[in-house]
Formats: sequence, C-alpha cells, structure tokens
Amino acid sequence: MPAPTQNDQSITGVLERIIYFNEENAYCVAELQVTDSVRPVTVLGALPGVQCGETLQLSGQWTRHPQHGDQFKIAQFKSQLPASVHGIRKYLGSGLIHGIGKSYAKKIVDHFGADTLKIISEDSGRLHEIPGIGKQRAKSIKVAWDEQSAVRDVMMFLQTYGVTPSQCVRLVKKYGSGAKRILQDEPYRLAQDIERIGFKTADKIALNLGFPTNSKERIDAGVLHTMRQLEDEGHTLGTENMLLEQATQLLSLDPKLIQTRIHALDQAGSLFSIHAYDQNQESLGPAYQLPTTASAEKRIADAIARIAHTASMLPEIKIDAAVDWAQSRAGFRFAEQQTVALRNTLAAKVSIITGGPGTGKTTILRAVVDILKAKRARIQLASPTGRAAQRLAEASGTAASTIHRLLKYDAATRSFTHNEDNPLPCDFLILDETSMLDTRLAASLVQAIPSGAHLLLVGDADQLPSVGAGNILGDLMAAPPAKVTRLNIIYRQGKESGIVTTAHAILQGETHPGMTYRSLRNLDPSQDFTFIEAEQPEQCIQAIKYLAKEYIPKTHNIDPIRDLQVMSPMHRGSGGITVLNTELQEVLNPRRKAESRLRSDPDYTPATQTHFREKTRKPLPVEIEYGSSIFRIGDKVIQTRNNYDKNVFNGDTGIICSIAADRSGLSIEFDQRIEYTKGELSEIQHAYTISIHKSQGSEYPVVVIPLLKQHFLLLQRNLVYTAITRARRKVYIVGSLDAYAMAVKNNEQQVRRTHLQTRLRMACQANGDS
Repeated sequence: MPAPTQNDQSITGVLERIIYFNEENAYCVAELQVTDSVRPVTVLGALPGVQCGETLQLSGQWTRHPQHGDQFKIAQFKSQLPASVHGIRKYLGSGLIHGIGKSYAKKIVDHFGADTLKIISEDSGRLHEIPGIGKQRAKSIKVAWDEQSAVRDVMMFLQTYGVTPSQCVRLVKKYGSGAKRILQDEPYRLAQDIERIGFKTADKIALNLGFPTNSKERIDAGVLHTMRQLEDEGHTLGTENMLLEQATQLLSLDPKLIQTRIHALDQAGSLFSIHAYDQNQESLGPAYQLPTTASAEKRIADAIARIAHTASMLPEIKIDAAVDWAQSRAGFRFAEQQTVALRNTLAAKVSIITGGPGTGKTTILRAVVDILKAKRARIQLASPTGRAAQRLAEASGTAASTIHRLLKYDAATRSFTHNEDNPLPCDFLILDETSMLDTRLAASLVQAIPSGAHLLLVGDADQLPSVGAGNILGDLMAAPPAKVTRLNIIYRQGKESGIVTTAHAILQGETHPGMTYRSLRNLDPSQDFTFIEAEQPEQCIQAIKYLAKEYIPKTHNIDPIRDLQVMSPMHRGSGGITVLNTELQEVLNPRRKAESRLRSDPDYTPATQTHFREKTRKPLPVEIEYGSSIFRIGDKVIQTRNNYDKNVFNGDTGIICSIAADRSGLSIEFDQRIEYTKGELSEIQHAYTISIHKSQGSEYPVVVIPLLKQHFLLLQRNLVYTAITRARRKVYIVGSLDAYAMAVKNNEQQVRRTHLQTRLRMACQANGDS
C-alpha cells in the first residue's frame, strides 16, 4: 500500500457495509459512517482483514466519479475494534465469528454492552449468562474468536509488506494462533513453509523487523532459496561454486560468510553434500542437494538396480518365435531397428526405447503388448499426463493410466497406496513420455515396481526435459543398467508427413521450413505443415485469431476450443500466453456465447432463472472475476499445480461448465466434474494458449505456434521440435522466418546437473556389476 503524501486527507468512521471485496488483492469498495456525516461515505482501496463494525482511520484523496459521486480513495488505513454498542453489534452480526449470527449478536451486546468484546476475549465463560448459549457453544465462540483475532493481527501486521489476504489465511492455517509470533521471531520460515511466499517477501519483513543483513537466519534462508531456485531450473544439485555465486548475488554479502553457513547447513542435515560429476564423468568438485532430492535419486538408483538384478517372473518367452508371431499378427515385417528394439525389450529387465515421430515406437509397443497378453502376463501401462495415457491406450490397444492414478494417491495419508511395501500387481510396466518424468515422481514409481517385473521406458530424448527437477530419461540412457535402443529411421507411414519430415529436419539443424505463406488467402489445406509469415506481434495475433475462429474450424471441421491448441514460448509480451489467452477468449468464447451455453445446460430452465431472479434480483452468472482474469462458462482452462485432494494434476486441461450462483466458485469438466472455490482459482489459468512445456505428453488435432523475434531468450531447437511433434493432423507456425532459423540453430541446451548417473553406477556395482 502506498505511503500517505503531504496532500492526503484523513477521515475516521465505522465500516457499515462492504459492497465489493476482491480476495486476491483485498481491493474493497465499502460504505463508512463518518461521525459528522448524515450519509455513509463511499471508500475504495486495499482493506485486508477488515469487518463491518470496525472503526477505520483512513488517509487518502477525495475523487469524484461521474455516476457514483464523491468517493474516498484510500492510501493507508488503521483499524480499531469497535468501541460503541452499535459497532460491536454490527461487527459480531456480520457472521465473522462462527456460532454468532445477528440474533445472538443482539442478545450478547444487549447483555454486556460496550464490554462485549473484552468478555469474549478474556472471560468467555460468562457467555453462559445468555439464554441459549451452553458450554459447547461458548467454547466454539471463544475458539472462533481467537482464530479470527489471529487472522486479523497477521493481516494488520503484514498489510505494508505486500502479502495478500489469501496468503495471510494460509499463514494462520499453518501456524495457528502463533502466526504473529513466528512472523516476528522466524520470518524466514515463511519462504519455506508457505506456498507462493518467496524469500524476497520474507526478507523484506525480516529486515523491517530489524534482522541484520548478515544474520545466520538470513544467510541460511538465502542459501536454501538458492538451492530451490536451482531445482526450479531443473538441476538436482548445486556445485559449491554455483551455490556460492548465486547466493552471494542474492544476499550481497561476503562469500566467506555464506560458505561458512553452507557447511553449517550440511552439518545440520539441511543440505546433503556430495562430489559431483558432469555428463562425461569429469569431476565438478564438492556439491550439495536438498535432502528430499538426494533421497529421491538414491531411491531411483536402488530400485532400478534391484529390478535389473532380480530374475524375471514372466513366463518363458522364445524371443525369435515371439517376434515372428508379432510380425504375422501385425501383417508386415518389422524393420531391423524395430526388431532389435523388440528383442531388447523382451530380453532385458530394464529397457529404453527412444526416437522421434514416425520411427516406429507405436509398432513396437503394440507388438510388446500383444506378446505379453498372449503369455497372460500382468501388464500395466502409464504416462505422466492424462492425455498421454489416453494416447498410449490407443496405441497399444490396452488400458493405460496416469502415474498418480496407477500408484493410487491417498489424500488421508498424503502418500501413494502402492509403494515398496505394497508393490504394483504387475509383471511388466510400460511407461510412455518418460522425458516428462521428474525426479520425485520417478522415485515413487520405480519403488512400487516388483523386483521380478520388467520395466520399459519409452520417450523422445530430443524433446524438452521435464518441468520438475531432473533428467531421468537422459540419465537412465547414459548409465547402467538399462538396455537402450535408439530409433532414428523414418518409416513409410511418416515419410510423406510434413510434420514428421520437418521435425527431423529441425534435429539436423535445417533452418528453412517447408511451405511458407505471406497471405492467409493462399493457404493450402492439403499440407499438414504450414508456415505463415508475420513479422510483427500485432500481425501474428490477428492471423492466429483468424485461424482459430474462421479458417481452422471450417477447413478441418473441428471444435476450436477442444481440438485446437495454441502454444507460445513465453508468458509475457504482446505475442505471449497472457495476451493471446485474452484475445482468443474474446473470439472463441465471448460473454454472449457463454450465456447461450448456460441456456442450453440441461440443469437450466426458465423456472430456475425466474426463481433465482426473484430471490437475488440478479440473473444466473456466466462468469466470475478473479484477479485480472475473467473465467466464463465454456472457457478452456489448465490446472497449474498438483492437487491430490481433487485428483487433478499440473497440466490437466478442462472446460468450465458452471459458475456458482453467488460467484463463490465454479466447476470444471476434466475426466470428471471438479468443484473449485473462489480461493482455489489461483490453481487454474486459461488454456486457449499454453506454454510449450505444458504441452508435453499431449497430442492435439491441430497446433498453432507463434514464433517471434521477441521470444529470442527462449528460442531453442528442442522447444520448436517439441511443439511441432504435439500435432496429430496439422501444424501452423505463425511468425518470423528469422525467429524460426534462430531457434533451429540454437542447440545449446542448458545442461542439467544431477547425481543420478553416479548413483546408478554405484548401485549397480553394489549388486555385482563390474
């Protein structure tokens, strides 16, 4: 909140009515009964944690609205609990305290008068004096009062630090009534304990509270924050040099002080020290990991070594006869690489098949599944995302699931049901889209595989790495014991596809795409890969809007919301995800279209609408505002983090199917209908345009990719390759040929530093490998 200026004016009054309140940023429009005023004054601005009945001291400026008249714009505020009987009655009657409604608020205040709040806070046993309030109700009122007081204290304490009300609520839920004490004594805990509160916010609070810049608490928090940042970049370790350099930049302190605290954190168990090696097994010197990450890598290595060195429990398979049988069943002879891959998969306990589009991965998968079914083996198929699992099921002819559903997450224990002590009931596990797999999920999966089972990992090593930390596919390919088959020949089904040939040309560094067009009127619908030149962001956006609304639905006969996916390299900028989502929402799902969807809903009837209008004097809502976003019925949205309680995971996409009548939440159709409260809407974003990273593991009938020079910071070969290979039928790249060439030339991918290869070698040596 901005500080008051010399020109600011002040007013004081009782908060009478809250007209509008935004939970995310605490922006409020309210009525304040000023002492000397006959009518309430309209005030607007950030008012976190306030309730009707409180006395507010506001500083700010008077403004005049053309429709609503004089309004007071708040720059800063102070709040006091109500002192008058009227204010206390209003405060308690607002529903603030569970167990006290308007009726009980009147009875309590009529009995205790101006001492009411003091009685509740310090002598709540006296509430028995009110008829109808027994021991249990008095106790629940006191608990609710203490809880609300903690929320209020925290909100008032943090209002100058830019911490949102929703974060304050999370603080109180985490720490309870001790929230304020923890904030004052251990402010750096916030960065570690509370989601979406980072080190910089915690540091700002701590420094304002008087913590010295060189305190051990600050340095420790900065070092651990740096480790988490390295994990956000994909690394599972930080070399001492990396850690020192980045932490020194963050903290602006002497590196010797930071190094001393790094060693102290290692001794205390908050960091795990190792000796790191690069991809070529050259020494990188001392390094550190977060303990949970170190544990996950060790569990992966131990489980892979355990599986590889345990005898197979599959029925005996005569591999030559099985390959011949599979070829006969498929109706054609397999190419040499495909035959090698099939043999390796059947013979090895742990095997990997990697290759790009059109190289025959689907043929091999189908053959493996057919052979195992014929042998009555228990097969499990899984993939990191729902869409990828659906594709795997279609390719193999056998049911497949996401890893989370395969392992059966138990919300009560916050852990997976299947684990080392309760392994999966399978003889053979096939995992597709392995390039998406991060370290922690990989650890949970491989631990749950029975020792006698086989493991086949399938993936494209040239795609983008996982969003989470680690390089699972690359590390398992580079170290023992997996048997690796690389497919690099395009077979007949892919040779005439512009998507397939362009994808492989990108891997070869060829910077000239296939068919290019400067006019949208000359597009050739028979081509499955099309490049449309648009140098400026405005041209690019207009072209994408035309393609999405007019050309693609008519030419390809698809639903542009469900079957078309726009994918951008960047979130910000005029050609980024945020802008494109806003533009595409307005052309694909404007308000009038959302209203027609509501009217066509089977649960909607004119009688329902009439009843709701009579009750609320408002029509049923078709949209809900949250922060800077407007979510409408019919919008395509994406889940942005794993929510195990809802069984919805990062990257899942769905369609908004209803808005709560009081705009307190909405429901989204994923594989099933999921309800979201308004406070949970921070977990979703519009998905008309998504990041290329978020598209991993998915496949869409039609893909549109904006590619502009303003994206230069992220333009890389594997980024464009991943985007193109997400399309099943058609790819449109809209943008600059120079930007395309820039991306294809840039093959300097950031090397992810991990310790998994070393751990795999150690685990295999421990099991007897030389």
